[in-house]
Amino acid sequence: MEPWNPLFRGVLVTALILLVGVPPTLSFVVFPELERRGLDTTRARHVSLSIITATLIGAGLAASALAVGNARASEVGTFLTWMGSTAAGGAWTVFIAAAIVSGAVTAGHRAFSERVSRRFWLGTVSVGALVMLVAFCWTRFSTAIENPAVAILVKFAHMGGGALWVGGLAVLAVLPSLVPREPETDLAEFVLSTVRRFSLIAVAGVTIAVTTGVVISAWHVPALSALVTTKYGILLSLKVGLVTVAAAIGGFNRVVLHDEIAYSVGESKGVAALPGMLTGVRPRIAASDAVSTVTRSIRIELTILMLAVGLSVALTTAVTPSYELLEPAVAASSEVVQGVPLTEFGTLLELGAISVALAGALTLGYEVGQFGVHRKERKEQPDSQPREEVELSND
Repeated sequence: MEPWNPLFRGVLVTALILLVGVPPTLSFVVFPELERRGLDTTRARHVSLSIITATLIGAGLAASALAVGNARASEVGTFLTWMGSTAAGGAWTVFIAAAIVSGAVTAGHRAFSERVSRRFWLGTVSVGALVMLVAFCWTRFSTAIENPAVAILVKFAHMGGGALWVGGLAVLAVLPSLVPREPETDLAEFVLSTVRRFSLIAVAGVTIAVTTGVVISAWHVPALSALVTTKYGILLSLKVGLVTVAAAIGGFNRVVLHDEIAYSVGESKGVAALPGMLTGVRPRIAASDAVSTVTRSIRIELTILMLAVGLSVALTTAVTPSYELLEPAVAASSEVVQGVPLTEFGTLLELGAISVALAGALTLGYEVGQFGVHRKERKEQPDSQPREEVELSND
């Protein structure tokens, strides 16, 4: 393997995460809240165009660099021969085609926003990103199981769920650049609504990513001891630890920071009902500090998750899976750890995946209910109508 391969792989994975996760957050979270409050969306549109354009270029260049290396290593002849005669070549062709279509529509929206609507643009990029993700997973799936279709599907779901979470956080991390610079804007209430909307996407993404991640771990780590005796297991343990910390920060943002901001603007009725331990660490947040406080916490969460993404790249490019090292020994072993045979460790992980899926479904149901309640309350309040846009002549 070429030394630069992990670097390009990391750039490609990061670009895919952004392409899959950014458009849904813009479509469902940011733009609807800006428009509902009558706020100017010009800054958000310009920043979104820049992010998506740069990400498409990065994805195309990284994928092409990896393709050139693969073509040379395959020794099938010319690059065109590699494209037409190998699965990797076909996947790269589909990947680049989807990137070109997405880029063309992005350029069209930038130049002709009246003809190429924002909904069509973000929808096209979302579909293109999913096609690119399928192409990526087509030749980069786990060989620990015999059914390639299942391995591809699980990897697609794992990366897609993670992308919804991480890509959405990337949008909220630049939230100050998305809102208009208007002193009369009530940004605290905007932040509250934005966090509530994003929670729906984040919970769904986290549930899918963690559930499928546990399944993949069950394939690759056949024994509990592998988590501390193999390089793959150690890196996987570090990744799980980082994801757990990030999820805890996300929960803190949703439960503590959100309710404290709501309390400061007189909206929350549930802050007093927070568990005693949480009320003890509840920060005092002024409404004027809502954007900076939430953004700072989200950036910490995003940084931790990007470290986890880096470990994922290392796990899939530079480390031998534990099952290739330990499976024969585990199959012949009768070792028992805390009453659980090591040969059943994978089964326990699969049961854990089911538990995560159920917990995630319940949490998502709660978030949907909360979103519906707040939406109903807004409709019942006569002063919740979107304010009129400020005329430029009055600025």
